[in-house]
Amino acid sequence: MTEETIVADALIESLRTLHQDDPAPVYIQIERRIRMGVADGTLQPGDHLPSVRDLARKLGLSPNTVGRAYADLSREGTITARAGGGSEIATRERLDQPALQRTRMERLRMLARQTAVRGLALGLEPDEIAEAVRAELAAHGRPVSGARLPETLGEQEAPLLSARNRLRGRVSAVRAGELLAEVTIDVRDGQRVVAAVTRTSVDRLGVTVGGGVSVYVKATELTLGP
Repeated sequence: MTEETIVADALIESLRTLHQDDPAPVYIQIERRIRMGVADGTLQPGDHLPSVRDLARKLGLSPNTVGRAYADLSREGTITARAGGGSEIATRERLDQPALQRTRMERLRMLARQTAVRGLALGLEPDEIAEAVRAELAAHGRPVSGARLPETLGEQEAPLLSARNRLRGRVSAVRAGELLAEVTIDVRDGQRVVAAVTRTSVDRLGVTVGGGVSVYVKATELTLGP
């Protein structure tokens, strides 16, 4: 068995656990798993990925679903096309290319534009919008320089995360890399949710398998709390 086959088989096995009760579309789940593999070192630069048709066949998915995930990952620079066909994890040199950095900054500016437009449409002041972004960065373990990361929910944040969007559950699995972590939580009636969070949040909250945890649902985003 070649190293390429081992990598492909490991990726396929990890993707077999895609959760049907995950609110995210399947192609988003595929993208997330591949990003997690890169973050935790399971997938290394230059590793070959299964072809779109091969991965779709083994997972019982439409090739269009897998193709969409690969296309998004390619646009953001996580994977690249390789000679002879197929895709592979981008090299570190490519990730440092100015062109890729410009593409990422363009996407960031687009997201910032959407946030600003929607915030203003809600009648919020510019300072309120900027503060919301700062608070969100801090909540994900990456505070803006000079900001302090709160140990618990703040007085202003707690009322927003009301009992209506709070789920209590027990951690059934934690898959963590250097920067990111994927936490699987069993909530109720056999339902399961998966939250992608920063490694800092996992360490700060003391998240461990078998431990209790709160899941605060904000749209399709899951935020962990003590």
